[in-house]
Amino acid sequence: MSWRLAKALGGRFDEGLLGEVNNSAPKRSKVSDGGVGDTRHAAKTSDHNPCKCCSVVCARDFTHDPAGGFDSYLFAEWLRTRVLSGEPRVRYVISNGRIFSGLGQSHPAGVWRAYQGSNKHAHHVHVSVRHGAEHYDNDAPWGWPPAPGPS
Repeated sequence: MSWRLAKALGGRFDEGLLGEVNNSAPKRSKVSDGGVGDTRHAAKTSDHNPCKCCSVVCARDFTHDPAGGFDSYLFAEWLRTRVLSGEPRVRYVISNGRIFSGLGQSHPAGVWRAYQGSNKHAHHVHVSVRHGAEHYDNDAPWGWPPAPGPS
């Protein structure tokens, strides 16, 4: 089966959200980065697996590395504010034992709640994008990093 990564998240180093993260912190660790899932992911339902409808992987992990210039906890909070401002691409984000949903999901958009999975995502942030090419292949800039506020 052939599959591909969602364009919104970045299939290559310099594309999508991955490109924006890499450009903002070029020397960050990528030890916990990932797109397509391993055999452990394949044994369960996961956005790291190619979806059955279109063979697109709709999730990506970004390593938490504040010393290398990328604080995934701040990034997750920034994504949450994007969702609260109407960002339609996000399905959900998991970070440091918490999860929030995007627009149009069964939970209120942008509200943190406890994450019950076995991996608390303390070493990386998990970002899933919504199904539908208008979401997962929307490669419009995300806007990371945010512009500095007034001094």
